[in-house]
Amino acid sequence: MANPFESASWFNVAHLRPKLRAHVRVRRHVYRGAMWYVLDDGAAGRVHRFARGAYLLIGRLDGAQTVDALWQRLVDEMGEDAPTQDEVIRALGQLHNSDLLASDAAPDTADLFKRQKKQRRQIWLQNLKSPMSLRVPLVDPDRFLTRTMPWVQPLFGWAGLALWLTLVVPALVLAGRHWDELTGNLWDRALSADNLFIMAFVYPLVKVIHELGHGFAAKARGREVREMGVMLLVLFPVPYVDASAASALPNKWQRATVGAAGMMAELALAALAMFAWVMVEPGTLRAVLFNVMLVAGISTVLVNGNPLLKFDGYYILADLIEIPNLAERSNRFWGHLATRHLLGASDEQPFAATPGEKRWFIAYAPAAFAARMVMMLGIALLVAKRFFFIGVAIALWSLWNAIGAPLWKMYSHVFTSPQLHKNRQRAVRLTVGVTAAVLVLLFAVPAPHHATTQGIVWLPEEAHVRAGGDGTVNEIMAAEGARVEPGELLVGAENPILAAEVEQLRWRAHELQAQADAELRTGAGRAEAGDRVQREVSQLQLAEAVERLTTQERRLGDLTIEAESTGTFVLAAAPAGDMPGRYMKKGELIGYVTPGHADVARIAVAQDDFELIRGHLRSLRLKLANRPGDTWDSEIVRAVPGGTFELPSPALGSANGGPFALDPRSEDGTGTLARVFLFDVALPPDLREVPFGTRVHVRFALDWEPLGWQGVRRIRQLLLAQFDA
Repeated sequence: MANPFESASWFNVAHLRPKLRAHVRVRRHVYRGAMWYVLDDGAAGRVHRFARGAYLLIGRLDGAQTVDALWQRLVDEMGEDAPTQDEVIRALGQLHNSDLLASDAAPDTADLFKRQKKQRRQIWLQNLKSPMSLRVPLVDPDRFLTRTMPWVQPLFGWAGLALWLTLVVPALVLAGRHWDELTGNLWDRALSADNLFIMAFVYPLVKVIHELGHGFAAKARGREVREMGVMLLVLFPVPYVDASAASALPNKWQRATVGAAGMMAELALAALAMFAWVMVEPGTLRAVLFNVMLVAGISTVLVNGNPLLKFDGYYILADLIEIPNLAERSNRFWGHLATRHLLGASDEQPFAATPGEKRWFIAYAPAAFAARMVMMLGIALLVAKRFFFIGVAIALWSLWNAIGAPLWKMYSHVFTSPQLHKNRQRAVRLTVGVTAAVLVLLFAVPAPHHATTQGIVWLPEEAHVRAGGDGTVNEIMAAEGARVEPGELLVGAENPILAAEVEQLRWRAHELQAQADAELRTGAGRAEAGDRVQREVSQLQLAEAVERLTTQERRLGDLTIEAESTGTFVLAAAPAGDMPGRYMKKGELIGYVTPGHADVARIAVAQDDFELIRGHLRSLRLKLANRPGDTWDSEIVRAVPGGTFELPSPALGSANGGPFALDPRSEDGTGTLARVFLFDVALPPDLREVPFGTRVHVRFALDWEPLGWQGVRRIRQLLLAQFDA
C-alpha cells in the first residue's frame, strides 16, 4: 500500500473503548454498485458516509472492546483490504468531532466547548467564502412541519404529481400563447422602479413557498428538519430551510425528489399566477402576478435548476448520478492529477473513484468554476451599480476565494506537503517555472490583436430623396426607374397652410413697405426726434417681416424636391400611383437616386474599439454576409466626425442580428445605448454590383500586444462603462 499500514499515532486510540450514541442509525446506500454505510445523526440533521472497511470497525464499537482489538480482528478477516491505522484514526476523529461517540468516562467540558466554538467558526468561514449568500440560522421548524404535515401529505405521491402536471402543463401552453405579451421589453419592465418595489415584496414570499417545499418533502420521507433561517442573497434577505438530513434516504429518487420539491412548488405557484394573470385586468394585481411568474420561472431555471451552482440542481444531479460531494471530489481529483502527474508524486495513493466518476470529475470541475465566476462577477457588477464599494469588495473577495485562495493552497502544498518530500525540488522548480512562463506569456510576449464589427453597403446621403418639409405630395415629376441629373425635379408637394402664411406675409411686407415709404415722404425736411424713432421702428418691422417671408418661402420651395446626384430614381415610400395625396413629414424618406455601383460600406465601431482602430490599425479585411467564404482587403476612406447614438441601419442592432445593443426608446430601431463611431470603408472593384444595404463583416488587424494587457484594457473599459470610474 502507498500509505503505511501502521501509524505512529496509534497508541493514542488503541486502548479506547468507544461506542456509537444510541440515537445514531446506520443506513446502507448503494452508489454505482458499491456499498456504503451512512451514519444518520437525526438529532443534528447530519449524515456521515463511510466505506465498508471503515464501517466494519465503526459498527462494532460497543464500548466493551478496544480499538486495537477491533482493528486486529479486521486485519485477520480482510487482510490488505482492511483500513489502515491512519484511516481508523481519521474515522474516529470524524465521529468524535460530530459528537457521535459515547464512553463511560466523564465528558471533557473544555473539549465540548472547543468543538462547539469550532463548529460556529466553520459556519462563519463558510459565509465568508460565499459573501453573496450569507446564512443566518433562526428557528427549528420541525414542530411546525410536523403539525401541518397532515394537510400537505396527500401532495407527496402519484396523485400529487398528477395534480402538479395538471397545473403546470396548461400554464406552459398559456404562456406560449401570450409569449410576446409576457416577454415584450422584459428587462426594462422588470428593472423599472415601480416593478422593483413589487418584486421586493414578491420575492421573499415565493422563496418561503420554495423552502417549505423542501421541508415538507423531507418530512414526508420521515426526516427531521432542524434549521430554518435567513440567507442574504446579494444582500437581499430570503428564507432558507436546511433539508440536508434527506441525504440519509437510501433511495436516490427520494433524495432527488426532496431536492426538486422547492422548484416544483415554485412552478406550481407560477402556474396559478399564470391562470390568474390571464383573467385579471391590467393593474397592480396583474403586476404582482407577473412578478410571481418572473421570480418563480427565471430564478428556478437560471439559479436553482443550474447543476453547476451549489443549489437544488446540483444536489439533484449528484443524487441521480450517484456521486455524493460531486463538486468537492471533482476539485480534489484535479488536485490529485496535478500532484501525481505534474509534480511527480508517483507514490501517492490512487484516487478512490470509479472510472465513470473520474469522467464526471474531469468535466464538472472546470465547468462549475466557469459558471461560478460568471455568476459571482455578474452579481458583483450588479450590486456595484447601486453600492459601488460593496460591489467591488464582493468582487475582490469572490476572486480571492475562487482564484487567490486555491493558488495559495497550491503553493503551500508544493513547499510544505509531506507527499512531495522525495521530489520537492522538482515540484518547486516546476511550479515557479510554470508561473514565470505564464506571466511572461501574458504580459511580455506579443500576441495577435483583432477587433470585429459590422456595417452595410452604403448608399451616399446625397442619393437619399427625403421630404424637404411637412406637406402633401401632389405630383411625381420623374418616372420611377428613369435616369436623372442633378437639379432635375423629382417630387412636388404642397402645404396649404404654409402657402396661406406666405401669402399673408407678402401682404404684410407690402403694407409695411408702403407705410415706411409714406413716413419717408411726410418726414422729408423735418428732423424731429419722434419722427426719427418712428421711422426706425418701421424699418425694423419691415426687416423682420421680410426675413420671415424669406424663411417661409424657402420652406415652401423645399417642398419641391430636386435630384442632388446622377443616378436612377427609385421610390421607397410607396408605388408612384399611391404617392399623390400622401402626407410626408420633413426628413421622411421618399426614395433614392441610386448610382450605378456601390463604392463604400458604412460600418459602426463600438466606443471601446475606437481608440485602438484610430491609433493601432494595421489592416482590415471584410466579407459579405451572403458570401461568407470570401474575404477582401480594404481600407478606411472616411471617418464620420464625432460619435453618435444612431446606427446607419436597423440591421446593425441586436434585434436584427447586429452587435449593438438598442435603446428601447428608439422607434426606428437605430438608437443605441452606447456611443458608436462611423467609418466608410472602400469596396473592392469586384463588389461594385453588390446591392445596397447588404450586411458587411469587418475584421481589424491591430498592433500585436500581450494577452494580459489586452485583458487589463477590457476590464478597465468595463469599469469605465459601468461605473464612470
